[in-house]
Amino acid sequence: MNDFFNSFTNILFINNYIWEWLLAILSIAIIYLALIFIKNLAEKKLKKFADKTSNNFDDYLLEILSSTSKIFVLIGAINIGCEIVKLDTNITNILNHVFILALFWQITKWVILIANIIFARYKKIKEINDDMHGVTAINGLTAISKFVIWLIFLMLAMDNLGVDITALVAGLGIGGLAIALAAQSILGDLFASLTIMIDKPIAIGDYVVVDNFMGNVKAIGIKSTKLESLTGEEIIISNSDLLNSRLRNYHQSRMKKRRSTMKIGIIYETDFKKLKKVQEILKDIVKSNPKTEYIRAIFTDFGDFSLDFELTYNVLSPDYETLTEINHEIRLKIFETFEKENLEFAYPTRTIHIAKDMPQT
Repeated sequence: MNDFFNSFTNILFINNYIWEWLLAILSIAIIYLALIFIKNLAEKKLKKFADKTSNNFDDYLLEILSSTSKIFVLIGAINIGCEIVKLDTNITNILNHVFILALFWQITKWVILIANIIFARYKKIKEINDDMHGVTAINGLTAISKFVIWLIFLMLAMDNLGVDITALVAGLGIGGLAIALAAQSILGDLFASLTIMIDKPIAIGDYVVVDNFMGNVKAIGIKSTKLESLTGEEIIISNSDLLNSRLRNYHQSRMKKRRSTMKIGIIYETDFKKLKKVQEILKDIVKSNPKTEYIRAIFTDFGDFSLDFELTYNVLSPDYETLTEINHEIRLKIFETFEKENLEFAYPTRTIHIAKDMPQT
């Protein structure tokens, strides 16, 4: 048995004995488990320390440490363990390239995490100050920064693999024109997104009307803007279409009140004295509500079947829900008051007069 074991372990495999490969695998396993143990132990210690302190720096360190991938740790352990075995030069070069790529990938994750932490901190400050335009801009910068960071990682990775970056950039410059022509709609939406961040026509939380669509701005992305309608569904509009449309923004930072107008028809049989009181009645109803501002109540027209009045007032709130609630209250009050004053609402009617004595033919 011992002879068989000795003969097996002394077999050469890729210029190394089997026992050397077994030793390398054992070393990799021990190194990997040791690194994972150290990582977990450091996380526990740092978490206990972070719970006792009031600053956020140790919390950020804990997030960075927790984001360290086990795949990166494994690749590092393999790279260290294989140093024991005298591998072929090509295999060694491949393992080195893989480790460097994994290192760049892990560093990129750390950089993105740090950028997210910084942006999240400033975003929270903007939210506390109710600066939704700042929140919108930070969301856009977050997306752009991720793209730039991953682009840098890709360039470094390709350079590590031996690709001539200078020639590649020159080639992209020539092919960029064709790509831009083929993807002009996407690029148009991208530049429209930057325009929204700079010009600030809308922000997250604004209630907007775009052509025949309306709703609260839910998210502003690189390609499109998402609205949540009053009925609950999500409306997605491309950023270029949004800027090319007639946009109405009802956010409280842009408007302080909403105007409401309603038409009221009264029957022709109304007494003249009661008719003269209608204007004062409507005025008192509007002024009795603390959330409204009276504008006018006028007798506008002799309609086909009614005497038409127009009531106009402002609701002292930009909120659409408040507008509908106030309109509801005003209409109920008008109905109640008209009933007390014996004023009747008109509805479509037609009176036909028939002569009793018809001419003989």
